[in-house]
Amino acid sequence: MFLNVLIYSIIAGISTVAGTLLIFYKYKWARHNSVHLMSFAAGIILALAFLHLIPESVELASPVTENNHINMLTFILVLVGFVAFYAIESIISMHPQHDVDAKDQGEHGKLSTLAITGLTFHSMLDGIILTVGFKAGFQIGLMTTMAILLHKMPDGIITTSILLHDNMQKKRVLRFSLMVASATPFSAIVSYFLFENISNTFISAMLAIAAGSMIYISGSDLIPETHKEEKWINTIFLMLGMAILYFIGRLLGHGH
Repeated sequence: MFLNVLIYSIIAGISTVAGTLLIFYKYKWARHNSVHLMSFAAGIILALAFLHLIPESVELASPVTENNHINMLTFILVLVGFVAFYAIESIISMHPQHDVDAKDQGEHGKLSTLAITGLTFHSMLDGIILTVGFKAGFQIGLMTTMAILLHKMPDGIITTSILLHDNMQKKRVLRFSLMVASATPFSAIVSYFLFENISNTFISAMLAIAAGSMIYISGSDLIPETHKEEKWINTIFLMLGMAILYFIGRLLGHGH
């Protein structure tokens, strides 16, 4: 399991660097298509939360919890995850602002700091969620990796755009991108050892909290961006993301 956590967390982290490189070499294409990738990622994340993380949380909790309390406890923890991410974002502005064409150039320095700090912390949380996914099973871990990978790339594109608008040199931007990318495998490995002997009850609770965080990321950060342009195409991408994760789950034998 450790090799799975290590390899897939590195792959997830690399997606941030991929977003940076796309801005370096295909700026117009990356900026135009990032919203489509966000829509697709939003669909993947929502399907992961509702079709896999929540059902798996209920399933793991059922042997030790009275049946009439399982669903209530699970959805309370989903709500806890949602509210926790809202609180964290309110405190540290976890997600970078997506409008990098602001006229007030004096704001760019502040945006750069928030973008780097927020995305690094977000990447660390992604690593924890990925580890919990693999603790629940290889299939859940694999689908969690896919969801993280897809939503980190547009974040990398947008953060890189902000840094370049702040007249930051490309070499420095790339160093920051690598730092953000390395946060995911770092936190994944640390959490793997911290959670080495955890019970199914704890994994169940963490999966429910992870589901709440995924719903928040999709609903507050990704989907609002998809309403700004080409709405009907973005709707198709979102539904496509849901459908693909559903069929991947069926293919891996993890349909609920």
